[in-house]
Order: sequence, then structure tokens, then C-alpha cells
Amino acid sequence: MSEGTAFLVDSDGYLLTSRHVVCPWLEDTNLFATAEQLKAGGMTPVFKYRIFLWFEGAKAFNQGARMLPSPELSDVFFIDIAYSTEAAPRLAIAGVAKPSMQTRHLVTSPLKDDYAVLKIDRVPEGLKPLPLDIGMDPQQIPKLSPIITLGFPLGRRTQADTINVSVTRGNVRRTFDNLIQVDTSLHGGNSGGPVIDSRGKVIGIVSGVAMEWSQQGFMPIATPVWDLGMVLPITKAVDLLIELKTGQVKWNGVLDFSAEDDLKKIREIAAEGRWADAVKLADEKLANSLQPALNAAAGMMHFCTADYWEAKKLFSQSLSMDAQDYSARFMLYLIDYLTGDVKASPQRHYLINLDWRSPAEFQGYLAWVLEGLVDEPTALQSWYNAPEKSWLYYVVSLMHSKREDWQRAEELAQEAVLSADTDAWEFFLAKAQLEQLQKRRRAVLKTETQWNKYKAEIKEFDKKVKDGQKARAERAEQMVALYMKIADTTAGIKDKLQALEKTYEILPDNRSILTAMIYYSAADENWSKSLEYIHTLLQTKVRQNARRMGIGLLEACILNYQEKDKKAREALEEYERQIRDPWFLTISEYLLGKQTDKVLKDMAGESPERLITAYTIMGFWDEGAGEQKKAARHYKEAMGSFLDDWLEYDFARERIKKLKKPAE
Repeated sequence: MSEGTAFLVDSDGYLLTSRHVVCPWLEDTNLFATAEQLKAGGMTPVFKYRIFLWFEGAKAFNQGARMLPSPELSDVFFIDIAYSTEAAPRLAIAGVAKPSMQTRHLVTSPLKDDYAVLKIDRVPEGLKPLPLDIGMDPQQIPKLSPIITLGFPLGRRTQADTINVSVTRGNVRRTFDNLIQVDTSLHGGNSGGPVIDSRGKVIGIVSGVAMEWSQQGFMPIATPVWDLGMVLPITKAVDLLIELKTGQVKWNGVLDFSAEDDLKKIREIAAEGRWADAVKLADEKLANSLQPALNAAAGMMHFCTADYWEAKKLFSQSLSMDAQDYSARFMLYLIDYLTGDVKASPQRHYLINLDWRSPAEFQGYLAWVLEGLVDEPTALQSWYNAPEKSWLYYVVSLMHSKREDWQRAEELAQEAVLSADTDAWEFFLAKAQLEQLQKRRRAVLKTETQWNKYKAEIKEFDKKVKDGQKARAERAEQMVALYMKIADTTAGIKDKLQALEKTYEILPDNRSILTAMIYYSAADENWSKSLEYIHTLLQTKVRQNARRMGIGLLEACILNYQEKDKKAREALEEYERQIRDPWFLTISEYLLGKQTDKVLKDMAGESPERLITAYTIMGFWDEGAGEQKKAARHYKEAMGSFLDDWLEYDFARERIKKLKKPAE
């Protein structure tokens, strides 16, 4: 059970609070572990929750309950007069920020976007919302600015029967983009409460207090610093509120442990070609559980039946629930492409202007292909793994369909189906496309001989699909342990490299694995292997994304480390003839002595993607020059990007370990 504060911010009944107050289960690792254990035992957990809300002056606490031997919730609280998620007057979670799992976001935003919006069905008479400082910039708040906080410290433990708000004064000590530090006294029940400036406007939401860590024996002990409050600036919460008021759908943070089984059933039905039944089931499940994954499934099923209007609505909801749902963003663009509205597509400008730095780089590349900015032979060879290959063949098939080149469209759709995992959405998109093309092909067959021949071709293709599914299932069993070893943060570099090499033997067409082997071999100082893998990759026609462009520089650095100065320079000169991106060309120019490190660092700015690519290469080049201290400093700068899902990050970390080892 959690307790906290919420405050009214809108006359329509919207309140703001902290996510951890209304959705404490989202940070409860024990809950998720228990759910996984139950599912492993063949059971499906059912998630239930209750939230109660009282306004100041309401009778909420029954002090006599403490005299009861085992008081229930209804003994402790007067829940019958509360706003509730169970009965009138109604309370609902209107929307919560999705907790980020990315290391960089957790470091740069320690409060983890800890905000939520509640909605009540009616506002108590005479109650006025608190005014919000909508356009505030946290870093423009002067230090020592006076503030007050409102809330209920320690919750029911410090209350009489009636709700009585606590007011504390303090000052702003420091501000950051995602954090305001204040020196007012705060306790647990203050969480979710407003922080108000001298103008009477809310500038933040109380999230918690600073923690002081001390070591007692082998155990680190955390002690709360009650007079150093951690406040989340109001800005992002205001954005969420505005979007809700304009009718956008948001995730409410409620869990549904049956969603995984529902998705499996939807996929099974769709795999049989029963598209209408799959749509019906997806819509039914979504109506009872607004889970992002179910919303995406419903969108995909409607798209597969060419119900683009409903699919567009659903993908818009997906993007509203998660602005980083790049798949939904691309599907919205694809719908506009297919319906002839691509030039006016809100997603078009966003996608075609993405570059190597974006997590949505591949979706941007797909948009480039559809826009005709990449020629077909190049596009069809530019993939790194099977899912990318399937997507590329699928979108090129759509392009041929638009040109009414039906035979080529069918050939490409077949390859898209064969390349995809059968539980991936690209499989169902390609399958639906292929079925429509086959239907069109059958309609134009003139003779029985043609029809029998085509039936035999379809039968043979269906067998290839089933054989591929069987082979994938067999490979999946082999790869479980290998993937676990690769993902194990405690595993050594040699163990990870061995697991990667075994995985590559099973999946020899997976260029993403090949890329990882390049970096791990180099980190382990197996230069010949790394160069061999680099040459294997460069013989393919993979697109020029961050991995491809970084590996070209890595090759030159390895040669430089081996004191093959002439070959290193030749490799860089060849690199500059092939690479088009200005940033990576600037790094190459630095290595060739054409640019200073100041120019490179100034150009990098605060971009984490530029920092990790530049400083990793600079560090490795310094190693080759024998400047180990300088190299270590650059590697540490690379790790300061906190992009721990980049291969350069692992490489920099391993090189630091090597540099710290005493010379043998």
C-alpha cells in the first residue's frame, strides 16, 4: 500500500501526482518476479488494484482501527465517502509516464519522469484548481527562490480523522533540466504534492528526498535526507495533461498479465489467414485492457485487412502512449503512402530527416526507400539481420504493387515472408500482402494448366515456410543459452566472444552479430580476427549507419595500433571516398591530421552519440600512439555518454580494463 498527495489542476477534474504514488506496482520487482514464477507454472496472474482519494476537510481516517487486532482497509479508512476506482464518486488513472529503462535516461533524469494524471468525475463544490507555471524553464529559477510545499507527510500516521494539509516553507537550492532541489522538510506522504513559487504557481511535483549512502560491514545503508527534497519540474506533466484534454489516449499504468497469451492467440489466428477473426479478437481484448502491446496488435491486424482508417487511429494511440514507438510512427507514414497522402504525412518529415544517431534510424531508412531516395538493389542488400531484410523486401514489394508490377511484387513478398520470424509483425504484414497478390494472380490465369502449375508453386512455397518455421524453432532452442551468455553483464569478454561466434555459426547471415564480433575481438586484442570480420562485413552492402561507419574507422585504428601507419592512412583515404556522413568524415580527418581535436569536440557538443563515436576512436588512436593516459581519458569520456547498449561502450570499457592492468 502507498500513500501520497495529489492536487487539482483543472476544473474538468484532472489532478497531478507522482507515478509511484498511484502505480507503485510498476517499480515492484517482487511482483513481476512472482508473476513470472506463476506463468512458468502454467498459471496466469490476475492484477487488481484500488485507489481512494479524499480532499482536505474530508473525514478519511478511523483512529479507532488501531485498537482492532487485524484491521482491514475499510476499518482504517472511510472508503465509502472517498473518490474511488471502484465506485462513485469515480476516480481513474488518466495517464502515467512510461518508466524508462535506458541507463542514460536514468542518469540524466534521476526522478524517472515520476508523474501521473488522475481524473475525477466531479469536482467538489467551491474547490479551485491550483495554477500551473506552464511555460517554466527549471534552469531559469534563481537559487534561494522561496517556495512552499503542500502535502500529507507520513500519511495517516500524523492525521486526525479529518484530512488536514501540511504546509512547509523552503528555498530552491539547485536546478537541472529534470530536477529541482529544495531545502524544505519532506516525508513519504508529501510525494505527489505541489511545489509552489512566490507567485502562487505550481512549478514542480514532490518526488522524494535525497539519499545518503554509508557502508556498514558488507551492506550499503541508505539514509533519507529529509530536508533535501527532490522535485520534478512541472513541464512534462503539463504536456501530458494538455494531450489528455485534447482527447489523446494514454497508458494508465495498469498491468495485464494475460496480454501475452492474448497476443499469442491473435498471432495464431492471423497465421491461419483468418484476418477478420484476428481483428475481432484484438478489438475485444483491447476494449478490456488498454495495453500498448494489444493496441499495436489491433493496429497491425486492421492494417492487414486494409482497414487503414481504424489502423491509423490505433497507431496514433500507440504513438500517444509512447512517443518512442517508432514502429507505430512508421506505420502511420506507411498508411499515408498507401492512401496517397504521403506528401502531407505528419510523419514524413520526421522520418526522412533521421540520421545514424536515432534509435529509429532503420524506420527512417525504410521511408527513404519508399521515397525513392535509395535504389532497389542497394535497398535489398542493406539489411543487418532477418527482421530488417523482411521489412525491406516488404516495402519494396509495396512499391512494385503501386506500379502494378504484380509478378515482381509477389516475388519480393515471398522473400519477406521467408525472412521473417513467424511471431513478428513484419511476417503478418508480408503474409497479408502476399495473399492479396496471389488472389490477383489467380484471377488472371486463363487455363487449367496455368492454374495447376500455380497451385503447385503455392504448395511448394507453403512447404518452404513451414520448413523455415521448424528450422527457426530448432535454432531458437540452441540459442537460448548463447543469448543469455551474451546478455550476462558479469561474463568476461572471451566468454561473450565465444558465445557470439557460436551464434554466428547458427545464423551466418546475421550481420549484427558479425558487427559485435568485430568489436569484441578488437577489445580482446585479437587483431587478425577482428580485421577478418571487418573485411567480411565490408564485402556486404550494408547501409551506412553508425555501425558501418564506426567499423571503417575501427579498421584504421587497428592498423595504427599494429604500427602499420601506411596501411592505416590508406584505409582512411578509402574510407573518405565511401562515407558520406559529415560527422564521421570529420573524425577521419582528425585521424589524418586535417582537423584538430578542438574542432571535433566542439562539433560533438553534448550529443551522446557523437561523444561515444568520437572519443572511442580517439582513445584507440591514442593507444596506437603509445599515449595510454590520454587514451584512458578519452575512453572515460566515451563511457560518459551512458549509451551502454552501443558496442563502442563495451569496447571502451574493456580497453580501460586492459590499460589498468600492469604490463606483463
